[in-house]
Amino acid sequence: MTKNEFKELMNLLHLAYPAKKLPETTMNLWFGLLRECHFREVKRRLDDHIKQHKYIPGVSQLYVSPETETTVLDMLGEWEKEGVERIEHNDRRSGPKKPWER
Repeated sequence: MTKNEFKELMNLLHLAYPAKKLPETTMNLWFGLLRECHFREVKRRLDDHIKQHKYIPGVSQLYVSPETETTVLDMLGEWEKEGVERIEHNDRRSGPKKPWER
């Protein structure tokens, strides 16, 4: 989230809750915590909060953990590696193979 996006959120917050003004130190703390979040997700949470609650939200109610993208191919590659490691481990534990298992 950029500073301008954060300012937009704070303006929206102050418009929705005019009786509650956040001190600058609190806004600095919030920006430090929300900086890594996606603006759209935080704004969606703020909009939902405004619609449902008459009290100002806490930063924890707006925070959205950034998710890392994974692809199915990445997951399949990891599973294949784990499977090979598991088979090799089991082969070493079971000792020498019997003639009919070779």
